[in-house]
Amino acid sequence: MGLLMGIIMPILGIFLVLDARPELVGLQRFEGEVVKHVNTQIITLGIIINAALFFVFLQFNKEDISRGILFASVVYLVGIFVYRFLL
Repeated sequence: MGLLMGIIMPILGIFLVLDARPELVGLQRFEGEVVKHVNTQIITLGIIINAALFFVFLQFNKEDISRGILFASVVYLVGIFVYRFLL
């Protein structure tokens, strides 16, 4: 349950950021490094939702769900690192 929630919520967060700031979509036509930097920031903002959910579920003593959210966040962060620095 937590893993699924941890995977879906950042995607929802990314859509919310892009809906609130449509000019970020237009930046995709620029130089590759600028695009990588902006995309990394957008994905990171999506992961902030996971951090909030993690702490909310810890407050309600739902450690298993929190563990799944944390695992999904780590997977996203590794993906961001690979995308930003290794590709």
